[in-house]
Amino acid sequence: MIRSLGVEERRRLVEALWRLEGMRSRENRELYLSLLETDLGHPLAVKRDDHDLWDVWHLVHACLLYPGAIRLLLRVVEHFHRGSLPMIEITDLVEELLPEPLLLLPERRDLHRLLARPEVGDACDPATVRALYGRAVGPVGPVLERDAGDLRQVLGQLEDSTVRMDGVPPLLVFVADLGAHVRGAAARDLREWAGRVADRLGLARPALTGVRPTAELLRVSPPCAYLVIQLRPDPVDGDRYLPSAWLQHEGEPGAMLHCDDEDPLPLSRLPRLIEELLTETPEVVHRAAEELTIEFLLPRDLLAIPLDQYRITVGGLERRLGIEHPVVVRSLDRLHTRVLHHNWRRKWRWLTGRPGDATVHWRGRRGELNGEHLYTSLLIEQSSVCMAMAFPPARTSHDGAVDELWIGVQAGVPVIVWCREPRDPDRFAAEFEPLLARGMLTLPEAVLELRRRALRENDPDGDHLGLRLTLLFDDADRIPEPYDRLGAPA
Repeated sequence: MIRSLGVEERRRLVEALWRLEGMRSRENRELYLSLLETDLGHPLAVKRDDHDLWDVWHLVHACLLYPGAIRLLLRVVEHFHRGSLPMIEITDLVEELLPEPLLLLPERRDLHRLLARPEVGDACDPATVRALYGRAVGPVGPVLERDAGDLRQVLGQLEDSTVRMDGVPPLLVFVADLGAHVRGAAARDLREWAGRVADRLGLARPALTGVRPTAELLRVSPPCAYLVIQLRPDPVDGDRYLPSAWLQHEGEPGAMLHCDDEDPLPLSRLPRLIEELLTETPEVVHRAAEELTIEFLLPRDLLAIPLDQYRITVGGLERRLGIEHPVVVRSLDRLHTRVLHHNWRRKWRWLTGRPGDATVHWRGRRGELNGEHLYTSLLIEQSSVCMAMAFPPARTSHDGAVDELWIGVQAGVPVIVWCREPRDPDRFAAEFEPLLARGMLTLPEAVLELRRRALRENDPDGDHLGLRLTLLFDDADRIPEPYDRLGAPA
């Protein structure tokens, strides 16, 4: 892949370009860049530097983000240096380091014109782009390293990606699926573009049209914000916890709201902290997103507590937290244990890349399988990205006891649900399965509706599953601050 060029290879490119006499002049570089952008059909985000040599480094870096841009740059400078020894050397070096791009220049121009249409831009929020990318590269494909809000950069990474096991370039799958997602004439034009490129490459068009329409599988919802509340065990007092909280909008870094490493609190004070965050913190009260999901990042000992049943009071009206917002838990232990991240990311990529093929691993009674057997089953069943337990996790202590929940976490299962009181397995399955009707990625919203339905049916203290269900929903692409590669909390 082009973006995998190391520092040494980039240095060779820069030094070869530097030997071109015209490349040492800023005025000439401005001309080359202008002609290059004309050929590309769009501007390049080139960081400029007063030092001429570093300026060439930045130009090379920007070109490597877009397949074919380095070769187009050579075409431009060749008009001014044709036949010179440095020109021959840089041409040979590019042939050595960079493969021929997948697309021809007219094909890439046509694609960029299609992407500039308003109906395409309106349909391509970062969450949708990430989901389309995951489907295109498959469950074991490379992680998206480009800005999901910049379609050109995403397409650049896809064009550089190797073909899938079915022989179809991920870029074509992405564009064909995008055509199934947008509306109007743009949908037809995107599919036709993918078909024409497939014809040129000698690929069968059914390889592109056989994919289920992405619009049916994507988690398409209004922009969402996440209030992440973390509780770390106090190293001195095991019954107290050190709280932290962040607010994160979809696709953006988190902003620190609360961090207390000196005054550990007992669980009895947690409802008041939650209420303060929701009703008194300006960043939360005045957030741009209407939808707010509350995520609790918890150690193993706390995952079983009924956080959705905590009560908050707003304007004198008391209500349960779980009917006001989607409430999910996440595993602090998995986040801290780096060796567990490989299975976790693999399972999450499967879920986001093939949500229509995701399956549930049912556990009816505690201890039906020994730990190694259950762990192996979850690993072998790649599509088992959700484990549903008709019983609560074991009451773990600090002795490291292993139960089904901890085995699922170790195996990388990103979605785990359980009833907080033992339930008949058949009844539990019959009650939970309807929540999957809109897809596993919509479970937080589906569980919210279930909790609301429990109270609407006048069963505030009864046996309704909505009052008994805990959902662990662990997004491996959105790591809470400060663990995320997005950077330090704002």
